[in-house]
Amino acid sequence: MEPTTHPMKKTLYKSLPLLLAFATQSFAATNPPPDLPASVYKARRDQVMKELGGCAAVIAAQGHPGGEFTGGYRQDGDFYWLTGLNEDGAWLEFSPKARTIKVRLWLKPRDPESERWTGPREGISPALLEKWGVDKVSRGQPELVRSAALSGCVAILAPLGRAKDERPDVKLARDAASAAGAKLEYKRTLLERLRSTHTPDEIARIDRAIALTRLGHEAAARNTKAGVDEKFVQAQMEHAFFTGGATGLSYGSIVGSGENGAVLHWGRNDRVLRDGDLVVIDAAAEYGRYAADITRTYPVSGKFTDEQAKVYRAVYQAQEDIMAAIHPGVTMPELQQAAEDSLRRAGYLDNFIHGFGHFVGLDVHDAGDYEAPLPAGAVITVEPGVYLPERGFGVRIEDMVEITPTGYRLMSSAFPRKLEDVEAWVAEARKK
Repeated sequence: MEPTTHPMKKTLYKSLPLLLAFATQSFAATNPPPDLPASVYKARRDQVMKELGGCAAVIAAQGHPGGEFTGGYRQDGDFYWLTGLNEDGAWLEFSPKARTIKVRLWLKPRDPESERWTGPREGISPALLEKWGVDKVSRGQPELVRSAALSGCVAILAPLGRAKDERPDVKLARDAASAAGAKLEYKRTLLERLRSTHTPDEIARIDRAIALTRLGHEAAARNTKAGVDEKFVQAQMEHAFFTGGATGLSYGSIVGSGENGAVLHWGRNDRVLRDGDLVVIDAAAEYGRYAADITRTYPVSGKFTDEQAKVYRAVYQAQEDIMAAIHPGVTMPELQQAAEDSLRRAGYLDNFIHGFGHFVGLDVHDAGDYEAPLPAGAVITVEPGVYLPERGFGVRIEDMVEITPTGYRLMSSAFPRKLEDVEAWVAEARKK
């Protein structure tokens, strides 16, 4: 998916993928991925506690854009990474200087009348405590003043965002520090730094999301034919995602044919495909909350024209040049420079109007420091593109790579990238 300078991407298209999947007769029964064990989240919280330097802290659950793609409320990535809880109205409180209750999970109060409509919620019990792996589970909202007084300082963990109003957890931290006479410390980049390095369990889920995404792109390659509209291609692709076992969409599917392929965030998907068109398809499945992000450009006629082929090869070479520069410790700006240098040599720099890539994980635009050296375990996209609206087409190729101790692993290697391989894939898909 095309990068953005904002931490949260815009909603692209309000599709109903889950209804589509369940309404289809051929929907395959699949088991959802197992939950990560409570010990995983505890280890993450322990690491945060260590880096708080004795300061108290609190972070509130925040709804995240994208719930329409996953079938309901979608937890903010930071809170989910720390808890695994997908519920609104929750808080997580850190009290490093407390004797016993150092980490407390606060849940919103129960509402029997509301639960008759939405379903019963678990009562506070030893089982609930064990489930979330914290020192105490309570209902309500933390006061934080006692923790602030014990610690002598309060850390603000919430990242800077675009919200007009101050986040409730930031306000609570400020108020508690003031009431307790404690010092405020800003650790807004702590969680993004920790989240940018993925564990093997996380990598496995991303790999699965990518494998499911390939099923959808194969369906797209089969159905990018003259006379069908973009919405039909989208429906076939998303059906393949869900029959394969996807638990959601990573984002709203982009199917841009002809001149729409030169629109970065095309979302209407309402144009009829024509012979001679290229179709830029930026769409991916999600698995167990972890995202994939893949873009391919398909020729409706099955073959690229000479002009289209020239542009495609320039974009492909830019991908090669970016990946040749990837190693642990490289920065995103250095990789951006590699992309721009490549497309400048090809004569298309003015038509490359976005960043080369972004972090991927719990969200398609995931947490990560865009200025710091990339650590082993980070997952990023590599997605150069050239957009020629005056010529009626665009080309983008997007793949995902994992940074390794010695270089990188091309996670989406099962997708064809070379022009000839894409043409062969389209031809083979249409035989089925």
